[in-house]
Amino acid sequence: GKAVDTVELAQILFPTYPSYKLRDLTAHLKIKHLNPHRADSDALVTAKLLLKIIAKIETLPQVTLNTLTALSKGLLRDTNYIFEAIADKGRHQKRPLAKSFQQVRNIVLKKKPSLSRANPGRRATFPVNDQDKKKLFRGHLRYRRAQVALINRLHQFWQNEQEKDLLIEAPNGTGKSFSYLFSAAYELYGPQKLVIATPTQVLQQQLLEHEIPQLLQVTGLDLTVQVVKSPSHYLDLDGFVNSLYQTSDNQQTLLLQMGILVWLTETDSGDLDELQLTSYQAPLFDKIRHPGDARVGTAFSQVDFWNRARARAEQADILVTNHAYLANNYLSSIWGSKPYLIVDEAHRFIDSVASSRTDQLRLESLWGALSHLRNVFFFAPNCIANRFGDSLGLDFILQKLDPEIVDTIQRINVLQKLLYSRRQEALSRQSLPNQSLELSFQGKTLFADKEACLDSITAIQRGLNNVRQLLTQAMAILYDHQKEGLPSEFESTNAELSDDMDHLDYYVEQLYQLAGLVKEPSKLAQTGFILIITNAADQLSTNIGWLLLDPAKEAAKIYQHFAKCLFVSATLSSNGSFAFMKQELALPKDTPSYSSPASFKMNKRLQVMAVHDQQVPADPNSQEFEQFIESFLKKMPLVNDHILVLFTNLGTIRNVFEQIGADQHFKDYEFLAQGVTGSNQRLAKRFAIAKKAILLGANTFWEGVDFNHAEVDLAIVTKLPFESPDQPE
Repeated sequence: GKAVDTVELAQILFPTYPSYKLRDLTAHLKIKHLNPHRADSDALVTAKLLLKIIAKIETLPQVTLNTLTALSKGLLRDTNYIFEAIADKGRHQKRPLAKSFQQVRNIVLKKKPSLSRANPGRRATFPVNDQDKKKLFRGHLRYRRAQVALINRLHQFWQNEQEKDLLIEAPNGTGKSFSYLFSAAYELYGPQKLVIATPTQVLQQQLLEHEIPQLLQVTGLDLTVQVVKSPSHYLDLDGFVNSLYQTSDNQQTLLLQMGILVWLTETDSGDLDELQLTSYQAPLFDKIRHPGDARVGTAFSQVDFWNRARARAEQADILVTNHAYLANNYLSSIWGSKPYLIVDEAHRFIDSVASSRTDQLRLESLWGALSHLRNVFFFAPNCIANRFGDSLGLDFILQKLDPEIVDTIQRINVLQKLLYSRRQEALSRQSLPNQSLELSFQGKTLFADKEACLDSITAIQRGLNNVRQLLTQAMAILYDHQKEGLPSEFESTNAELSDDMDHLDYYVEQLYQLAGLVKEPSKLAQTGFILIITNAADQLSTNIGWLLLDPAKEAAKIYQHFAKCLFVSATLSSNGSFAFMKQELALPKDTPSYSSPASFKMNKRLQVMAVHDQQVPADPNSQEFEQFIESFLKKMPLVNDHILVLFTNLGTIRNVFEQIGADQHFKDYEFLAQGVTGSNQRLAKRFAIAKKAILLGANTFWEGVDFNHAEVDLAIVTKLPFESPDQPE
């Protein structure tokens, strides 16, 4: 008999599902599963699942089916038989392409709606009377006096031309997201836009999937919404089609390609986050992420996902983005003219601005990448010079390329020596567990010999540009011969060189960023620098990183581009005073503020306990501490349905999950771990719908996450999230 793998088939046919466990698939597909983990019951529902999969395959366009069939030869066992049989049947039936699809080259896409708005919504009047609000709320949400008071104060803010900024502190559970949306929605008519910035993508998704749909349902307003992300979140159709012609033995790549072909018949946005993958680090994503250019004149320019996202954003009334993207792109025309700004979880905004300006240049990796390139061309047993040098006319290029690479490596080493020589002037030093040394500097101290450093950086840039130019010429020659139908080795060689070119482009960009910081005295004064020396005795192991020291000034520039700025959080005041947060956010001292009362009594809803145990290891970053956490969790009485365990380190989460994730103590629970078992959005959804779940989370899950109707019964904080005292001030 033939053997087919229903897991692979499910991953391909249902590419946006958050889980491919049998019980989750049957729940999604509404297949009754009466006795999970019983062999006969599991076999029966697996058969029903296969029938659902076959039915889904039969609905796919023939062109998509043909491509899937060609790729399916790499699937496990006889799984390809399913595609071959259905594709063959479809070819005999000669089915026309359904009107809901459109074909571009050999790719079938879901037909996209027109970008123009046929009937822009009329201006509506804010329901000032609380009785009118009750009528709107009826059947949708509970009328709460504290929430209505907050809505009324926010309405005053939008209406008052004298108030430019406002701080709102509203405890968790008071419905602050709906409140600021409801109050602002009635101001959005004509060209006026609203920009909402959150710290995480999980919070973005909550707004898009829950709060904003609820707002539109309650108010009946005709408002359009668009999420604003960097282009790398979107699929590049040109890059994806090219990837289909590059053979790969990687099973993960094959399943992703096949799943994306199906997803293209379903997606409106082309946002890769819809795939809900655990990691987007697979090699395929380097080829298919959108680079952010206009894509004019390519085969897919008319249906390009990034271009359409930009066009939708220009027309949308509400734009949802994250703190970091706003900080890096506040000058973009995408926001419109003088829009309103709401900064959600505002207490994290300044940190996000600082983080968005934090970067590093791994000089060690840069000269390592150049050495690798030299090896590929000249010294590997199967190097390009030996294979193609004489026959393809590459001699002239190769003669210039080798000395240029050597010179550029030497220029990088000169900069490393210059930076290493300043190590005694460091403000602070820290030895890391991996034996690396971190040294912190003020810009003027590290670049005391500014001209010498700039000359060195410029020389490296010049060398890299020369290498890139020669590399481009060599790739063009190889590509011409590839088109002539010569051996497929040209294809793999060009693919490797293309990856090398991408790496060089990245380093060139980092060098320009560093040069810009060093050139301008104001930027140099506002930037802190860190030397990361991986071997304290080796000057050629020196790398450099940088961070914004005074993000408040940058934040003040951001605010100038908005007509009004609303800052919302559950934690903005200290002992009843907003003074510290006003200073932190670079706001005037007389900025008005408002504290919303809690809609429930905290002392009746929350119990806080601390563990006093002399056996707890002193170092929370040690292996012994991880072992203590593992032991603590395994001994914990499991009387709660939804348990959230909070960490400050993703590596610790991974280690703890590996040790206890399969432990029989937790057999009745779905065990979820950030960075291991799914994307953050997927984890939030899985945690919310599971009857019993334990979630190991960091950063994203510390605050602001709403698990909808699944309350967190127990939260365990393994380490308080204080910043390291060694961070440069």
